[in-house]
This record gives sequence, C-alpha cells and structure tokens, in this order.
Amino acid sequence: MDLVWLVLGLVVVAILAITVSVALPSYRKRGIKQARASLNQVPEVLSRIDKSLEPYLSSKEYLPERVGRPLRSEMKTFVESTLPSLGKTVRRTHDGVMRKEFESITMATNQLYQKLMEHNFQFVQRALTEHSKLLVEELKLDAAQREATVRDDERNLVVAAAGSGKTRTLIARVRYLLERGVAPINILAVTFTNKATEEMEDGLKQMSVPVADQGSGGVTVSTLHALGKLIVQAATPGPLSIADEHWTNSLVASALRDARESRDQQLSNLYVNAILNFHRDLDERTPALGEDLTYRTRRGEQVRSIGERIIADFLLTHQVPYKYEATASWAQVGAGRSAYHPDFTLLDTGVCIEYWGIDRAGNVAGNWSTSSSDYGKGMAWKRREFSRTGKKLVEFYDYERREGTLEAVLETRLTGASVQLRSMTLAGLERILGDTKYIGSVIERQLAEFIENARSFRMSTEQILQRLKSATPRVHHFGNLGLAVLQRYERELASEGRIDFSDMLHRAADILEKGASSLPKFSHVLVDEFQDTSWSMARLVNALVGTNRAHLFAVGDDWQAIYGFAGGDVDHIVNFESHFGPASRTMLDTNYRSPVTIVQAGAALIAHNQGQIPKQVVVSSHERGEAFIHEVPDDDSAIITKTIQLVQDECKRFGPDEILVLSRTNHIIDGIRKGCQSSGIPVANPVRDTSGVRILSAHKAKGLEANVVVIANASDHLFGFPSKMENSDVLEPVRMSAGNGPAEERRLFYVAVTRARKRLHLISREGHPSPYIAEIEGASQQSQTASRVSLRPGVRFNDAFYVEQVYRLTDRQAKAHIRQCGLMTTANGRFSFTSYLPFYLDQGKTYSLEGVLYDRPYQNRPQVKLDRGTHVERRQIQSLTAQPKAVRPLCPRPPTSFQPRLLVPNN
Repeated sequence: MDLVWLVLGLVVVAILAITVSVALPSYRKRGIKQARASLNQVPEVLSRIDKSLEPYLSSKEYLPERVGRPLRSEMKTFVESTLPSLGKTVRRTHDGVMRKEFESITMATNQLYQKLMEHNFQFVQRALTEHSKLLVEELKLDAAQREATVRDDERNLVVAAAGSGKTRTLIARVRYLLERGVAPINILAVTFTNKATEEMEDGLKQMSVPVADQGSGGVTVSTLHALGKLIVQAATPGPLSIADEHWTNSLVASALRDARESRDQQLSNLYVNAILNFHRDLDERTPALGEDLTYRTRRGEQVRSIGERIIADFLLTHQVPYKYEATASWAQVGAGRSAYHPDFTLLDTGVCIEYWGIDRAGNVAGNWSTSSSDYGKGMAWKRREFSRTGKKLVEFYDYERREGTLEAVLETRLTGASVQLRSMTLAGLERILGDTKYIGSVIERQLAEFIENARSFRMSTEQILQRLKSATPRVHHFGNLGLAVLQRYERELASEGRIDFSDMLHRAADILEKGASSLPKFSHVLVDEFQDTSWSMARLVNALVGTNRAHLFAVGDDWQAIYGFAGGDVDHIVNFESHFGPASRTMLDTNYRSPVTIVQAGAALIAHNQGQIPKQVVVSSHERGEAFIHEVPDDDSAIITKTIQLVQDECKRFGPDEILVLSRTNHIIDGIRKGCQSSGIPVANPVRDTSGVRILSAHKAKGLEANVVVIANASDHLFGFPSKMENSDVLEPVRMSAGNGPAEERRLFYVAVTRARKRLHLISREGHPSPYIAEIEGASQQSQTASRVSLRPGVRFNDAFYVEQVYRLTDRQAKAHIRQCGLMTTANGRFSFTSYLPFYLDQGKTYSLEGVLYDRPYQNRPQVKLDRGTHVERRQIQSLTAQPKAVRPLCPRPPTSFQPRLLVPNN
C-alpha cells in the first residue's frame, strides 16, 4: 500500500512540473506584456505634466496654485503609488532591458517632480535677491513680509496678525511691482475707508510713487465704493443720486416715527411686536421642560408653560382682559375632584382658553408625572363640562407651539370666537414695560444694518421669509419689521431715482462683467482689510480681477473681522479659495506693536473662536508689558470716575496723545469725555484736528494703537463686552454666514486689547467681569461663566447668595402667595428672585441656598425661584458687595497651540 501511495505522489509531482513548465513561460510573457504596456504609458503622463509646466519653467514666472496644485497632486500620487507598483511588476519580469528603462523613467520622474516642487521657491529666492536693495535696505521688511511682497500667484492671500506690518507690506508690494516694470496705471490699491485711502496715497507720494489724481496717470488708490461709483457714473447719463448712510438712517427714523405715532398701523403693530419680543432669544419650539416649571408673563404673573406665556402676552398686547386660572364655579367637579380652573377666562366675553400640553399623537412630555392616559381623561371631562353648560371653549395645543404656528392660530381662533382684538399702542406697551427709548434706538440702528445686509446679499422677500420660519421670536418679529421697512426703503429708492452703495457695487460688477467699463485695465489689484469684505464688495473684486485676468493681492486678519453688522463676512478670508479660487497664502505672524502679556491675552481670548485661521503669533518685543483688572462698584459713575483716574495717572508717564480709552458702546463715552475735560485733560477731536486722549467706541479703534489702552466697562453687562443690547442674531436672516455674532463680539474685544503698546487697563463692574476675562485667564476661571451658561430653566442648583435688595410686594404678587422678591448676588452674577418660602431673607445678609430653581430670564435679568424645594441656611461670610478688590494683574493663559513665541534675534 505504501508503494502505491509513493507512485501516486510521484505522478502528481510530475504532472505539476509539466504544468508549471508549460504555464510559466506563458505567465511570464503576459507579465512582461503588462509591464511594457504600463511603461509605455508613463512617458505620455510625464510629457503632459511637463508640457503644462514648461511655460512657467522657460519664462521663470510664478506657477499659480490653479495650475500647480493639481499637477503636484498628480505627481505625488505617481511618485508614491504608481511608480512603486510598476517597479514590482517590472522586477518580477526579470527583464534587464525593461528594468533599465524603468530606472530611467524613475530618474526623469523624480527630476520633474523636484522641478515642480521647487519652482516657486526658486522664483521667490531670485526675486528676493534681485530686489534686496528695495526690500531689505530701503523698506526693511522682515522675512515673511518680503516673501509676501514677491509671491506672484494669480491669487495671493496675506494673513496679517495684529501689529505685523500689513500696511508696510501693501506699500512694499506696490513698490516691488513698479520696480519689476509694471506700469503705475495698471495697479489698483483698494482700501476700506477714505481715511485709509488718504494715508496710503500720502505714503506712496512720500516715496515718489505717482498716484492717479483727476485723470492723471499713476497708481489708483480707492475705496471700493468710490471705485464702484466711478464705474457706474461713467456708464450712466446724468449725475448719480446716491442713497448714503445718512439718507438710509433718515428713512428708517421716519418709518419708526410713523410706527410710534400710529400713522402706519401695520408698521406700528410690527414695531410693538419687535419691542415686546426684544428679549425672547430662545427657541420656543423646544420640548416642554416639565409641568412644574413656571414662566413669568409681561403682566408679571407666573404661568405653567411657554405656550401659556405666549397666550398671556398675546392677550395683553391685543388688549383682551383675562384672568389666569380663575375658578370655574359652574363646573360640576363631583366628589374627590378639586375645583376646575381653566387656563384663561376672557372677562369681556366669558370665553375660556385651554392650552393642552400634548403632541399630535395626544401624548404629554415623557418627564411629566401625569400619564398621557390620565391627561386625556382630564381633557375629555373638561370638554364635556363646556358642552353641558353651553360655554365657549377655545383650544390650543403644545404641538402648535413646537411647530411655530401658535401665534398665528391665536389670532384666527380668537377672532372666530368673536373675541375683539385691538393691537396695543406704543404708549400702552410702555405703561407695562416702562421706557422703551433705548430698545427703540437699538432697533432703529439695527434696521439700517438689516437693510444694508439684505441689499448687499440681494435677498428677496421670499428668501427672508423662508429664513424667518425657523427663527427665535426675537429674530422673527424683528425680521418682519425689517422686511416692512426694507420694502418701504426700496419704494423710496425707486421713487427718488436713487441707488445705494450695495446696488452701486453690484451694478459696477455687472458693467465689468459685460466688458463695458472705461476703467484702466488693472493687472494687479491689492485689497486691504479683506476680512471685512461684504458679499457685494467680493463680487466687485471678483469682477475686477476676472475680466482682466488680474492678480489679486488680499491682505487681512480673520481675528480682526468686526464689521459683520455692516455686511462684512469673515468667510471671505477664512474660506478664501471657495470665493476667489486657488491661492498662495503667506502668514505675517510677528507682532511688532505689543509686549508679551498683551499678545498672550489676545491669543488666549481668540482661541475660543471656531472657524478661524490658526496662528501662533511671534512677539518681537522682549518686554513683558503690564495689564491690570480694576473692579469698581456696579455703577456707571464708578466706571467713569475710575477711567478718569487712570487717565490722569497715565498722563504722568505718557502724553495724553498716547492714551486710548475704549468702550463697547457710546453709553458712557460722553461721561468719560466730559469728565476728562473738566479735569483739565485734553481730549482729541478729529473734526477740529485737536490732539489729546482718544475716547472711542471699540469699532472705531481699528487701525489705531497707543502706549496705554483703557477699556471701560469690560463687564458682563448690557453695554459691556459682549454687548447684550446689540442682538446680532436679528441680522442672521440677511447674512451669508449665520451664527457669527458671538465670535465677532469676541473679535471686537481682541481688537480693543491688541491696540496697546505697553499697558492695558480693564475696568469691570464688581462681581460682573466680562466673560472674556475668564477666557483670557484660562480654565481655572471659566467656571465663573460656565456655571450660568450650563443652567437651563427648570434646573435646581446650590450657591451662596447675598441678599442685595428686597422689594416691596405689589397687591398682585401678594395675592399670588409670593412672600418676597428682590435682588440677590452670587459669585456667578446677579439674580432677581421670587420667594414662596415662609422664611424671610434679610437684606444685606448672606445665605447658603440649596435647590434654587433657575427660572426663565425676565427683561434680560436671570431669575431664580425659592419654593418648597429650596432649603435655607444662614451663613456668616463676607458680603459679596464688600469693597472692591481695587486692582490685580491680568494673567493670560493661552492654550499651547496659541501660545505666542518670542522672536529669535536675527530670525
């Protein structure tokens, strides 16, 4: 048997040997054929890439990213993937000729790849060498500024950090282009303001650069608005009538006068609604938080749900007298059932309103103690009682609130039930809310911004309405008012034959795109402050560079984008290539203005923004610098007094011209200015061209710097940082990039901080520092702001509360069984409180409270409620409103990735 198996094994081996000897040559031939075919394709690929590259190699011109990036990507794949795979195939053939051919191809590929990768580097090095006298000896640019100046892509983005010398680099670019032989008439330098235009023109003239003026040849320096007007005027018979900022503001003011005085009833209703909903900044379509949560109405009463509050406020503002949860004495409740209280009883008609807390399937919220079945039985019983007595019931549902239709169906159903609705006048609203003058001024200012954004983005009525569907009540009602004023604005434009700046920019772009402009054919377009470019500006820039195949040199800093309210969109610089095409990017990251502490503070702050261009700033100065936080009592006069004192002290070290005082709004600027003047401190007045301490809002500080910067009201306050009165969210329906308001507020504080060359002072209200101070000082302080942010209505929490003030109760509050109300302070801020406790809190004392219920904010003030779930313990601790801590140093703690580096000498 063993012999048989041996013979069979030998036979199998023999068969396999014969099969291999026959198949191997065939397999080898097939491998050689495949390798040959692949090798034959390589020269074609290399030739195509070489042909694309040759014009730039032979002319030694800069290889634009539009061409170079896809070539580099293809070559990278070819070198790292295609060639190694082909090499394995060639080696398996054991064909010496083919292997030598592959080695030759590999060498040619590597040489071409090296040329491709090094071409632009060699271009920059040649340019730096050829123009070193201008760039190094005369202009004294640093390495990054020199590289930015000579890079010659079709699209060049220069990201210039604060104090990094962007203006110097822009002027250097003009000088470099002229030295290269570019005619002055072919260069356009775009600035953001008229003042910047004058400064650049003066700088160029001092260097003997010809500047275009009244038709004379030279470099054109202009704002985009002035350039747009020039283009449109040249194509328009007769003079242009421009609707400028003053015209727009006057029209908005006129529209709101008509609203306030009820000359336009529709506009008046919309205006009242915008004021009424000014603080309703939460999405009220979210699920209910629980049936034990209370909400305060505009009339001051506590109701049980968001929907009930919406109904109560609607009845109030439509002048429908009502009683909340009045006893229905007519209902037959029977044994074992407590009295029936309909949600609302309308006093003039006897109509009752029930707000059912159910979804479309008839289910209540999952966290309710009442089951859906029991709730449904209660609904059925109530409906039977109304049917039995013949009384009228109007029903509303929680799912209508969540679907955003509740306010619309309120009017329809109540009118259908013969309830007379009369819109409230502004005077009537002010009897409830008090003076609305400041809210009105904010709305007026933001309406002008709404118009500017909508016109820049060329948004239609339908587009705006679509965006308002999913908005918060504040945004929704402001947007409806904004749309009505926008429509009036457009009618007035047409009737007067005017065009506004946004339309002018769009028309200029239209003319350029049609090739109908008489402008010089610019081959180089330089744009400053690119981070604040609006959609209409971006379109004109694209038209300028696109129609003439011009090179774009854009300079800006996304960290300093602060003009979103005027239509500026930081996305134009953050996602530059999606708007303007592939580009070379250079970073100017050395700060020559500020010392280490100031740069660290700016970096730590801006690290909290998402969607930015990351930078690790290099600090030129080896001085530490000084930054201080001054706490003063929570009072405007205390802030003004402290500001004046600091200015007086700093005037002893530096001249008044070297002091810059900044505030978020104009709220206290006049007081500071008058206080300085009465103290004998000279105050700058640009209109009269007088020097002195500059006292400005933060937005006007862009481009300025001073040895000393004082930031007044760096507080968590209505008029502080961030501002709680600006409500930038109302502009989101007419902006390209929504949700950028909080980031822009942070960037504004960054701009204010980074104006300082030596010393920085932050003045904050005691117990209410700006949350940005905590962000600057790192995680150890973040709990101060995070704790309040983490609170939601309905959440209970524990803290030590100082009873700052106890108010006298109104009759209505007493009838509601409220025992106390007033104001309490914690380390986390100030809260209005309502107490139902039998225990009375003494004003001026501190208590440890457990189970405090965080309630919905009322008129922008956080609220808490003390009820049977709250436990009180008297504590003998230092009053939270004791004397201010006076002054302490600011201690920046930027994250590692944003930690500034010191400039290495000779770097």
